[in-house]
Amino acid sequence: MTIGPLAQALSVSLSMRAQSRRVLFIHSFLLLATLLVVGSNTALAEDALPKSSRLDVDSLVASVLQQNAGIQALRATVGAAEARVTPAGSLPDPQLSVAVAPETLDGLDTPAGRTRGPNARFEISQEIPWPGTLGLRADAARKNAQAASQSVASLRLRLVAATRVLYADWRYVHRALKINKANQQLVEDLYNVAESRYAAGLGQQQDVLQAAVQRQRLKHQAIQFQRLRRDVGAKINRLLTSAPTDAIAPPSALPVLGPIVDFDALRQQAIASHPELAKIERQLAARKDREALAHKAFYPDFKVFGGYNSLWDAREKRWVVGVGVSLPLDRSKYRARLDEAQAQITQSEFELQDQRAELLSELEQAYDAAEEAKHTIALYEKQLAPLARANLSAARATYGAGDGSFLDVMTAEEKQLDIDLNLERARADYFAARAQLARWSGAGLDSTPADTGLNLDMFFQ
Repeated sequence: MTIGPLAQALSVSLSMRAQSRRVLFIHSFLLLATLLVVGSNTALAEDALPKSSRLDVDSLVASVLQQNAGIQALRATVGAAEARVTPAGSLPDPQLSVAVAPETLDGLDTPAGRTRGPNARFEISQEIPWPGTLGLRADAARKNAQAASQSVASLRLRLVAATRVLYADWRYVHRALKINKANQQLVEDLYNVAESRYAAGLGQQQDVLQAAVQRQRLKHQAIQFQRLRRDVGAKINRLLTSAPTDAIAPPSALPVLGPIVDFDALRQQAIASHPELAKIERQLAARKDREALAHKAFYPDFKVFGGYNSLWDAREKRWVVGVGVSLPLDRSKYRARLDEAQAQITQSEFELQDQRAELLSELEQAYDAAEEAKHTIALYEKQLAPLARANLSAARATYGAGDGSFLDVMTAEEKQLDIDLNLERARADYFAARAQLARWSGAGLDSTPADTGLNLDMFFQ
């Protein structure tokens, strides 16, 4: 039996189409495998920018502490408070008084017939408060200056913590945009594969639509991350007292942190030397000095004076010296001042209790947040991320063998994306929680109070 030319041509055409389908299937599988491998790896790769062109957290903290307007204003407040110490402990200015008899301005006739100048009286006096009053005033002013200084230290802790939290967000949003960009490219190529397979009759239209939906979803996610980047950048510029739209360099990697200090040690550190508590303690001490001053107000002040009075004819009467004393007869106003001082002491004592309770509460919350973030990172790095990669690899292999569905590949890709983003978020949260832990424990980044025995530089090694 012979095959006619038309049948032979049809047979050759069908054979070539089947062969092209096989070639397209193999090429699609190889392209899919390559894209998934490259996409899953490059999503977490670092940018190739040199380190010198990136922003590191320590440089950002130093810039904020140097440029922030709020801390500069508080430092000026400290200078003003310190300048009040010397005047508070000083004696009042001496008083000089001069009086003249108007009728004697043209001179006076004397028994000897001579004329002498106008009669006048001169007196100089100095007020002297009750003993101990000036020392108490100076002590109160000095303690108020110390409280203002503690306000600067407290603001410094807040600024350092806020800067590190924002740096963690700045790092996260850049990593999220990079992960999103890599997944957009992956889904775009998956879309092309699905479209090619559908055109060749090897796939379904639903595969193309699923890839298109995921592509649009990732584009919208990128817009959200870009808005977040602008928001974080504006907040960083706010701390730097810069314009909201000023350019900020991309971030470096987050520093590797040391182990978390034992909570009991942190609690003792906070109670012993936290600036918020030290500030109220200084204010309380100053108010106790003012209470002591209110007690001294019940006692008289003194005045010494000396002068010359030419109105006296006898020369031995013209020079005078004397002592004056105030008479605190209206005792009610001094009792009111004492009541006010005692009420302010009670106020400070309750403020100290409230601040201590708030501080320890915030410290415990920061400690729990740091522990939770640490466990979250371990969970994602050791379990969820490997499982997601294995799931994606299995879905890819099954789909490449022609047994699995495209939906399984897209679902695995979505899970991989979510896990990559959640892992970056957990890393940022851990860094932010450690920053808050340093703030509420009162741990400085460059020094540690000697009485604690702690080396809290390990917070940000």
